Amino acid sequence: MTVLPSPGPELSVIIPTRDRREVLMETLRRLRAHAASAPIEVIVVDDGSKDESSAAAESLQPAPWPLAVLRQEGNGPAAARNRGIAAASAPACLFIGDDSLPTEELIDRHVEFHRAHSESTDAVLGLVVPAPPLDASTLQWWLHEDGAQFGYAALVPGQTAPPSCFWTSNVSVKLTLLREAGGFDEGFPGAACEDAELGFRLARAGMTLHYDPRALAEHFHPTDLSRVLRRMRAIGVAYRRLHELAPEAVQPSRPGAKHKVKAAGLTLAMLPGRPGPAREAAWRFLCDETLREAYWGDGLPAGPSPRIGRSLARLALADPAAMPPAPRAPGPS
Repeated sequence: MTVLPSPGPELSVIIPTRDRREVLMETLRRLRAHAASAPIEVIVVDDGSKDESSAAAESLQPAPWPLAVLRQEGNGPAAARNRGIAAASAPACLFIGDDSLPTEELIDRHVEFHRAHSESTDAVLGLVVPAPPLDASTLQWWLHEDGAQFGYAALVPGQTAPPSCFWTSNVSVKLTLLREAGGFDEGFPGAACEDAELGFRLARAGMTLHYDPRALAEHFHPTDLSRVLRRMRAIGVAYRRLHELAPEAVQPSRPGAKHKVKAAGLTLAMLPGRPGPAREAAWRFLCDETLREAYWGDGLPAGPSPRIGRSLARLALADPAAMPPAPRAPGPS
């Protein structure tokens, strides 16, 4: 049976932002370039920016679709998305980051999915890849495909994804299911685990999370291994709340002797002159160990390195592959 489009917007695109005016504006410009005639509304929620992000977004008026720019004072991304959910009028919501640059098919694929899947429990996860020039970075690809940020390499197109993959850089879900579930838990103050927790809650309510890599966004978020490890520490702390609210989330193992042995082996493999394949194994270990130590609260040191594997971290942090490319703002698509 053919599902006819609704007369109003079919998709509410919700974008939380804070102090990233330049990349936010590029995201909005690409939405206008690739989805000028799409049946959407766009809701930007400024979480206390000091860089005039709200005024910049407002300057895009008149937009080809309804554009609302809301503001809150530093209440966090969970609260920002909840503001967007409260303001949404379309039957489905697409969450993207202010640094999730839309490609030509992104909006069409999400709209078409929800036209074809009318059940309130059907949701779809799109693909996120590093945006140029970040796509020249081995670390960036690792973070997106097999790393600590995303794990797209483990997903199969056309098959369902686990609720832990409810990544708000590019995911859409029915508005009724979001509201019935209560939206995002604002007890998570930062951008860490709040989307996974909602994913587990939505799955308990019956959500089926489909995966469509053609719904593609390019992620412009420059980083390096030092900043990744600092983020893993924040995730480890947030993971305590995640595990309390979603016991089905896998609990990190307690740091111990086996981790010291693994760190020693990887340190030898990373010594100068050794082969390169140990690099990504070292990144994985350091990210996991930093999360473990933060979760269990086992005497975290100052700085970006975990307590177990500190020598390995020194080698990994000095590796040019762990550094970002020269920073450059994303250009027009």
